Amino acid sequence: MLLFTTNLGSQTMESLEKVENAVSRRYRNFVLGMSSNEVKDNLALDNWFDYRGDPDLSLLQRPRASVIDTEGTLFISRALFQFEDDSLISIVLELNLQTLDWYTVYSALENKYGTPSNLSPSRIVWEDTHTRLTMEKPLTVKYLDRTVFEAALEEDSNRKAWLAQARGEFLDEF
Repeated sequence: MLLFTTNLGSQTMESLEKVENAVSRRYRNFVLGMSSNEVKDNLALDNWFDYRGDPDLSLLQRPRASVIDTEGTLFISRALFQFEDDSLISIVLELNLQTLDWYTVYSALENKYGTPSNLSPSRIVWEDTHTRLTMEKPLTVKYLDRTVFEAALEEDSNRKAWLAQARGEFLDEF
């Protein structure tokens, strides 16, 4: 049995489910839904990452979003941890092509999660109702909280619709 705990905005979902080949929400000690401080603490202790603390400047346009960008060591070239409202929603691992290859990583993921839900020459996807795991060329692995991501897409779509309407109303004033 697997216990899934995820933070869905202000609502916490805990469900005890027996799920075969469920997509993991965890890479090492990093779990989707963690706070940025928890991720920073784990990065400081994890030898697979060369985390050097907070950046001096952030250029993100969205105030509720933040990203931790760090170099990796040996098997990981670079890692990005993306947050929405201080909740980890995405882990992006750019893997080192000098020490790993596409087929080896794909085989390991297929052995663990079974047949992918989507397969193309440049991207392979495994997903369940809560999590999407993507492997992209040249050699990147992404964990994504689907619930938060889909809500962000809807918010962006609503913002674009409002902007188009406001633009039309503005132009009608001339």
